[in-house]
Amino acid sequence: MRHYRLILPKWLKDERPDLKTLEGFFTDEEIKELNAQGYNVYFLPNHPSEYPDHGPVNGSHIDTWRCCFVDCDLKDGKYASKDAFLERIAEIGIIPSRIVDSGHGIHCYWNIQNLDAMSYLRFQKRLLRLFNTDESMATLYQLMRMPSTLNTKVKGSYVECVQLYAENVQYTAEEFDRLLPPIATEDEAACQDHYNRTHGINQDVDIAEELPAKFGRLVRDNPEAKALWAGHTEDRSKSDYRLGHIMFASGFTKDEALSVLVNSAKALQRAPIHRKNYAINIVDKIWTFELEPNTELTLSNSVKDILQRSSDSLKAERIRCHPRVDNTARGFRLGQVLGLVAGSGVGKTSFALNMFRWFAMANPDLHHFFVPLEQPANEIADRWKTMCGTDTQLHEKVHVMSNYDEDGNFRHLSLDEIKDYILKFQEKTKFKIGCVVVDHIGALKKKNGKDEHQDLMAICHQMKAFAVQTNTFLVMQSQTSREKAGIGDLELNKDAAYGTTIFEWYCDYLMTLWQPLKRMHSNPSCPTATAFKYCKIRFKKKQDVIQEDVPYYLHFDSDTERMEDMTQDQITSFNYFLPAATNKRKADRKTEILTYQSAPKE
Repeated sequence: MRHYRLILPKWLKDERPDLKTLEGFFTDEEIKELNAQGYNVYFLPNHPSEYPDHGPVNGSHIDTWRCCFVDCDLKDGKYASKDAFLERIAEIGIIPSRIVDSGHGIHCYWNIQNLDAMSYLRFQKRLLRLFNTDESMATLYQLMRMPSTLNTKVKGSYVECVQLYAENVQYTAEEFDRLLPPIATEDEAACQDHYNRTHGINQDVDIAEELPAKFGRLVRDNPEAKALWAGHTEDRSKSDYRLGHIMFASGFTKDEALSVLVNSAKALQRAPIHRKNYAINIVDKIWTFELEPNTELTLSNSVKDILQRSSDSLKAERIRCHPRVDNTARGFRLGQVLGLVAGSGVGKTSFALNMFRWFAMANPDLHHFFVPLEQPANEIADRWKTMCGTDTQLHEKVHVMSNYDEDGNFRHLSLDEIKDYILKFQEKTKFKIGCVVVDHIGALKKKNGKDEHQDLMAICHQMKAFAVQTNTFLVMQSQTSREKAGIGDLELNKDAAYGTTIFEWYCDYLMTLWQPLKRMHSNPSCPTATAFKYCKIRFKKKQDVIQEDVPYYLHFDSDTERMEDMTQDQITSFNYFLPAATNKRKADRKTEILTYQSAPKE
């Protein structure tokens, strides 16, 4: 499912006054039916990370910025034809990521990393001036027509909206800025005014700039308060809440705490009204609901107390991956654990490195850690080099924490040692870590050798704490036995995790991998397919595209080590070889032919 806004053309409004604009999540089948009825189908290229539960989306909800775009509408007379506009695009030489024929004009999109709201508005103004296109394309809430749908504006003469071109062209905001002419003074003012109006910002806000003397004494005598105020943490919102609790316990009044928090590093990043509201939100929650600590009752809290202490941290920060694997409404988030289970030689490492590539492309501000407990660091680095190809800028995004030192001696790392190093690395480098892959749980250092099963249980208990304390997305790999995996071509379930079934208890997602055509790989015509399924998705929603217990598959290119969607020819080949591969498995064990699906896309 995807979020759409469905708008009636004027002729249909006149004929059917009972019909209304529709907005929300719709399936492909629903969109096709409503489009055929006459609804024009629009989507948000830039969109909210979480959609509001009630009411329509507006510009203040949008916080995921991926691209800029222009709309050449032929009816305004600025260009004689679509070809004339495309010639202008080629002449300027700023290569688009996508070009769409909307039916009555042309849309061009540019994918831009590390984009934010104000940069987006400024780029939109500069683009429309450069290309002399529709001047309305400079708002935070900007709908665009969905490709592969019908433009129904003219009754009886529908025109298909068609994607003409798509390439993996990515710009950083800095690169894109250098390609555009400077913004005009009046356009800069218009961008700022639009942003302020969208977010309800009033610049005339009184803010206390002086800190109370009591706070000076607090940071002098309390090392934790001093560290929190100095900003020695990645999660500044959480730090400000903790600082608020310390001030409450130290006898600060609400006004005294407000005068401190309105000047915190996190607050100073905001506009004046948002700066004050940010501080008021923290103070009101703590001073309204906080109870005096009871040293005798520390194992429980009321739900009210838990929620007010946690604030928005319960929602956790989104870490975006590719919709081939991350297509749930809630999505992957920092502080979560994904268990990845497969047999030996199936491709857990390849799958994890592909996830790294998708993470690195979708989250340009994050770095990622791969911890191979059995392979030397240079082997992982070589595979990453192959996967990235000419895109060497991704090399600095992935770090390898090897289980071997430079002399080849085995370190025998424990999960606690890995966690401590990740925390130290973040503190020293100020890099924000997104994903950490540990390959695999069975090779981690145990506390003792007398009761291995108990040791593995202890590691399972630590996994969620690792993810939360490091504020990372932890991928914990588990290698299953040949009894479960066969030669790596048997479908696996949640009980396949190595050593203990409680592995899945501490996972937010549990994914299994296998190669259904492995017995046919000696035939050069047989595609190399990696199948996967989610045995567990903790936060399930009705609009999730990826479903539990449904086998999906991807094509693995051994030359590039990339996993991609299969072409139609490869899908036909997959379906041809699958029964033969299953029949070969039946010689060893009873095996049914599963129904596989291509991995869902956006």
